[in-house]
Amino acid sequence: MKIGKTLKLDVWGESHAPAIGMRLENFPEGFAVDREALQAFMERRAPGRDELSTARREPDVPEFTGGLRDGVTTGAPVEALIRNTNTRSGDYEKTVPRPGHADFPSYVKTGRIPAGGGSNSGRLTAAMCIAGGLCLQRLAKDGVKVSARLVRCAGLPPERAKEAIAAAKAEGDSVGGVVECTVEGLPVGLGGSMFDGLDGALAQAVFGIPGVKGVEFGNGFRAADVKGSENNDPFAIADGRVVTTTNNHGGVLGGMTSGMPLVFRVAMKPTPSIYRPQRSVDLKAMTETTLQVRGRHDPCIALRAIPVVEALTAFAVLDAMLSEDGGVEFRPLDLAMLRNVVVDETVAKLYPEIAAKAIYVVPSGEEHKTIATVTEIWSAFAKAGLGRKDVVTAVGGGVTGDLTGFAAATWMRGIEWINVPTTLLSMVDASYGGKTACDLPCGKNMAGAFHPPRRVVIDVNFLKTLPARRIADGRAEMIKHEIIGGLRSANRQPPATNHQSPTLPTADEIKANLAVKIGIVRRDPQEKTGERMKLNCGHTVAHAVEKATNYAVSHGEAVAIGCVEEARLAERLGYAAAGWADEIAAHFREAGLPTELPEGLTFEGLRPLMKGDKKREGDAVVFALPCGWGDVRGVRQ
Repeated sequence: MKIGKTLKLDVWGESHAPAIGMRLENFPEGFAVDREALQAFMERRAPGRDELSTARREPDVPEFTGGLRDGVTTGAPVEALIRNTNTRSGDYEKTVPRPGHADFPSYVKTGRIPAGGGSNSGRLTAAMCIAGGLCLQRLAKDGVKVSARLVRCAGLPPERAKEAIAAAKAEGDSVGGVVECTVEGLPVGLGGSMFDGLDGALAQAVFGIPGVKGVEFGNGFRAADVKGSENNDPFAIADGRVVTTTNNHGGVLGGMTSGMPLVFRVAMKPTPSIYRPQRSVDLKAMTETTLQVRGRHDPCIALRAIPVVEALTAFAVLDAMLSEDGGVEFRPLDLAMLRNVVVDETVAKLYPEIAAKAIYVVPSGEEHKTIATVTEIWSAFAKAGLGRKDVVTAVGGGVTGDLTGFAAATWMRGIEWINVPTTLLSMVDASYGGKTACDLPCGKNMAGAFHPPRRVVIDVNFLKTLPARRIADGRAEMIKHEIIGGLRSANRQPPATNHQSPTLPTADEIKANLAVKIGIVRRDPQEKTGERMKLNCGHTVAHAVEKATNYAVSHGEAVAIGCVEEARLAERLGYAAAGWADEIAAHFREAGLPTELPEGLTFEGLRPLMKGDKKREGDAVVFALPCGWGDVRGVRQ
């Protein structure tokens, strides 16, 4: 039972099992958890606290078994359990399903009716609240507030809820209710269209709460009964920002947040376990019978569902926020958090404190990006005793990230890894996207796998030790992203004197540039639709140049040359206006990059090497041709 894109929640256990628990993957590292606040949140959901809830009383104190060290998240999956201490399994029938419960389909599917509802029990919402409580604390750090309240109970206003619940309980019956949840402080544009909508993610999350039968945003179903002129929210300016004068849309337009409070309501059905006699069947005897439910049950589950709605809302919102930046974190590297490090040789020499944590040092240079090096990394994994739950950290440039990611993808059928890029080139390009690989004699990156890192940590302080040529390499990929993203007016650095002391890009510059790649990868994660192929702009020629020069021309230099050569091809084919290649060549030269093929190489002479490119289709060479700002086209030649 797992949910989430970047932040992943897995809930396990059964109502009457020894314990229930949760595993929360990719929760931000280095976050100090307020255990007292978390326990107070858990108490809001806990059973047996008043006369209107079940008589089953559980302490609901989380026991953390992983992901925390001295109360601070380590980056490893946060794991916790709650022991069930007050079960009475004998109260439940083994072959007679309770009306309104999942007993019947569970019996057909598994051959048994689990006591207390098993994994379909509301008991598991306690585990959800552990994860949600952590997410609520993390969102509060960013100024995001999540709050829920009861707005209707048994068709009555909330102030009459206790009266309605008490009356139903006295009759051996139950009532339902409606919980409204509000999220404040969200940025505009969080979420996405169609199946990437934040409203869809929230609906999926809260439907995981047993007893939920409906979710509506803003005007919800009422919107179907009014005119567009009544339902539309007029836009206005208030305090220098765009707002709407009403909030019938509930803060979500087209699956994306509008900047207004996000508001939705959740319909909770009456508790199915009631004490009045009900008609049922004996599934073993296949006869009709009358069922008298025993056990301890809430007369209204909506009351204790309020914190659960908050919990899963916080999870879905934090997951959306983490997914928005692709799981890339811009912050100083915390050496204490490094585990099972595979580090580049040059980095190891410059940073001995990182080298001290290494299980393997990757020889520097593209010539070492081979299956032989991958084999050595596997051997290092074996020597370190890495198992399926371990995490490896790659610290270095694109070669180190590619090799470590590929080794992680294939070790014990896949273990998680963290990428810490140390070059500008790897920060803006190789750090994100999930492509891992090694080179083969027949071509570059021919053996590989899609295996995204758990997260990427970008520490721009690493750039201070990079030579000017490596800064220029990274600028090449940044300019490529500007071409792809149509960022014609992007803020480019002026040429530095002799290019010996280039201006280093800031974290904000890198973040804005990387956003182009993140957007494309999110739309086409495994290069199925053709969208992701745009990132290969200039690379068909570039890879051939690297191979032809035995990698004497660096990757960034080859990308600059490749983009210009492919722009010239676009002009010859009539896809680009005359002068387009010269226009982008000027930008590459500003960054201290070459724009002409090395002496002795020609475009046609490189064709045999281009045909060895992994993007080829039969005998045709496939180019991602730069044809203008924001105009990159896949062309077969």
